[in-house]
Amino acid sequence: MMEQGQSSKAISIKGLRKSLDKVEIGPIDMEIEPGYVIAIVGLNGAGKSSIFRLMMDMIKPDAGEIRMLGQTNGQNEVAVKQKIGYVPEAEAWNDIGFSTVKELTQFVAHWYPSWSESKAQELLKRFGLDGKQKLAHLSKGMKRKLSFIHAISHDPDILLMDEPTSGLDPFAWRMMMDELMAFMEHGDKTVLFATHIVEEVKRIADHIAFIHEGKLRGFYEKDVLFDEWKTLWVEHQGRPLDQLSGVVAVEKHSGAVSAKLISRSSRQTEAELHRLGVKVIQTQAVELDEILGHLIQIDIEEAG
Repeated sequence: MMEQGQSSKAISIKGLRKSLDKVEIGPIDMEIEPGYVIAIVGLNGAGKSSIFRLMMDMIKPDAGEIRMLGQTNGQNEVAVKQKIGYVPEAEAWNDIGFSTVKELTQFVAHWYPSWSESKAQELLKRFGLDGKQKLAHLSKGMKRKLSFIHAISHDPDILLMDEPTSGLDPFAWRMMMDELMAFMEHGDKTVLFATHIVEEVKRIADHIAFIHEGKLRGFYEKDVLFDEWKTLWVEHQGRPLDQLSGVVAVEKHSGAVSAKLISRSSRQTEAELHRLGVKVIQTQAVELDEILGHLIQIDIEEAG
């Protein structure tokens, strides 16, 4: 992360706190430069959607500061939000007075000076949506497609997406991933998206933010994270292995000559194993959901 002036950050969050009925948000500190894709991952109920709502100034924090494109939330609100695309967790279209895809799209377009009607129409066609379709008759997947089209058709500087691919079939999912990668080719666009889909993180994310019980438990460069976390099968020969540097879990079977280690610092672990004369039989990457599970367990142990 850069150590330059505040205005150089696409997003800056400092000391953010918000007390809600089901979760206590914060304190959260996070700074994001332009041009990066951040995947926000965590269990259901961790507070991810509330963090997006705080960033969009839809709910107010109890403490702390959020700056979007150099502006504190509430300052130049219209101008700033015209540069942000937002795909919410769920669409709230029931009480807005529009009945069709065309009517809603025209209304959304009205608010964005940079709106590209040709881009919107191209995406509507590509995603199989028709202007005459009734909003009330759209499936969950169709609603996600339409929200995404509305969020991206004005070429925003920041794109915030809360589970954008939920409800999509594999074909539509692939199209959305392609559109996001094309969007990021500009080089100065910033994307934050919440997801439970490991393949999305692997495909487009630069960094991963782990949220647990309303708090930011880790912010990692994706490639470094996957490089550091490894499963190692070793010849244990009765040696104690759980105290080795980086080891977060050990699995041994009675009578077996090998043990399975999970390490969050595999190079350090392998170096210590080498010094102990313990042979590493095989190494393998750890999947993101398993990493998240171990980080949550570590967090619980450290807190308790």
